[in-house]
Amino acid sequence: MPRLVDDEAAPRESAASPPTLEQVYRANLDFVRRSLVRLGVSGAELDDATHDVFLVVARRLPEFEGRSKIQTWIFAIAMHVARGLRRDAARLGRKRDAIAQVEAQLHGPAGRRDPFGKGDAARTLHALLEVLDDDKRAVFIMSELEQMTAAEIATVLEIPQATVYSRLRLARQRLERAVARIEAHERRIARRGS
Repeated sequence: MPRLVDDEAAPRESAASPPTLEQVYRANLDFVRRSLVRLGVSGAELDDATHDVFLVVARRLPEFEGRSKIQTWIFAIAMHVARGLRRDAARLGRKRDAIAQVEAQLHGPAGRRDPFGKGDAARTLHALLEVLDDDKRAVFIMSELEQMTAAEIATVLEIPQATVYSRLRLARQRLERAVARIEAHERRIARRGS
């Protein structure tokens, strides 16, 4: 089975021999699920959201021209699906305050968790991503977690590269402030416990 995650050295997919939906699905299922979770899709909605992404992929695969990496193209679809779910959740009144959610996930019972420890690292990352608005979250995920270039991100989001750099800088600053708050909270808990 050919690998559809091309890197800089690999040639672009050609329009003459497009990948099949099965190949795309097998090569990118984990990537799509991981991306959706990082984009804020809850576990309860993950299967449906994954299905929605691949429905769009199936419908639009014949249009894929190979001008970008297939994962970049699929990430854009996942981002739109996740954004739609978040918009629906807000419309139905289920959206929680992002800061309160981070606090609830990270500051459970005192002394029972290490938010930066190995066991809680993924949960902490997902909680921290909640403090970012959709635009900054998408740029941060694509750049820092999926290692996409600024040019690829700009293409997916249809924004100038300068905007990519600006959003990434603002996302990093916001995350640094959130981490500082968590660390300060952990120090207060530790002082109370001593």
